[in-house]
Parts: sequence; structure tokens; C-alpha cells
Amino acid sequence: MRKTFAILLLILFISPITNAQTRWSFELHGGQVFNVPMPLIIRQEGFQDIKLWARFDTEPFVLPVYWDWRFSRWEAGKAWEFEVIHHKLYLSNTTPEIQKYNISHGFNMLMFNRVFQKKFVRVRVGAGVILSHPESKIRGLEFGDTGNEMDMGYFISGPVVNFAVSKPFYLGSRFYINAEVKTTFAYSSIEIANGNSDVYNLAFHLNLGPGVVFLKK
Repeated sequence: MRKTFAILLLILFISPITNAQTRWSFELHGGQVFNVPMPLIIRQEGFQDIKLWARFDTEPFVLPVYWDWRFSRWEAGKAWEFEVIHHKLYLSNTTPEIQKYNISHGFNMLMFNRVFQKKFVRVRVGAGVILSHPESKIRGLEFGDTGNEMDMGYFISGPVVNFAVSKPFYLGSRFYINAEVKTTFAYSSIEIANGNSDVYNLAFHLNLGPGVVFLKK
């Protein structure tokens, strides 16, 4: 995971810089998330597939909490940025066969964004990958933090795209509070005991947090 972060940040740092003024910024958000019901398909060896319209809770203020940070390089009203969201999924409509289905230590979204400064707001679009840490108990068989030799902890499990609109409220020349509305859509192939599952997640995020401009050139 640390190696992935390092590679992505290196790409951001070494991208070309022109003679235009360059600003660097960092933002850290908390927030609330609303997950739209989407299909969940579970395939387990020796059993019939389970298909249901999954309803996921996020519980953003329960440990480990939801967070979103990003590091941006601004130039001429546009920016490239690297963003990481610690999203969480808890299946609320469990069944007798599905005792637990959580991705609570991270349905993590690692994304590159392109940002455009408009007159009053900032508009960003981006794409990346899901780094997931699943914990499940399907038909009595557990996966996640159980000593299962196939449980490697974190898995790169699928793509994600995002679209967001934000408004910074400046408290001076360098510090500001950022308010943002974001939507993300992701597909992931998630490991379970003796099988795998397909997860689709469409989520709407309401985020708020501080930002700082820490370097100008």
C-alpha cells in the first residue's frame, strides 16, 4: 500500500511545470455518505450463487472513521491531484446465508483527478482503483483477519470514477474550509471464503474539512 502511494505521488511531482504560477494544496475531509442500493453477487464453491439488491451503510463516524484527503498542484486555474477516500461498506440487509458482509477497514478509493476552477466553484473528475479490506461470514465460513491463507489483507479489487463540485471558503491567503458534494461509482471483485463476489457501489458524499496552500512558486 505504501509503495502504491509513493509511485502515484512521484508521478504527480515529476509532471511538467511551466512558467505559470504554481500552487500546492492539501485538504482533509470528513463527511456523510449515502449508498444507493446496487446488485451484489456472491459465488461460493459448492453452493448456488446468491444474488440480492444490496443496501450498504457507511457509519462514517464509527471507528475506523470515514475520511478523504487529497494533494493538489494548481496552475492557471486547473489542477492535477491525488485523492484517497477511506470509504466503508456494511451490508444492512443480511440473510440467513450471509451472516456478515463488510468492507469496513477500507473500501479505499485511490484516484487521480483533474480539477477546473470556475467562477464560484471547483469542478473535478477522476478515476482510479479500489483497495479493499473485506471481512465476511458466508454460510458460516469466515474471511478477513481469520488466519485464512488466502486472506492477504488488502486487495486491488476494481476501478472507480468520481465527479465532484466544491466551494472553498478562505480564512486568509493560505487557509480555507472546503465544502464538497461528490459522487463515486465503483465495481469490485471481493474475495470471500471459498469464492468471490461482485460489488457495485454508487455513493453520494457530503464532505467538509480544512485546506491549506503550503507552497507557491
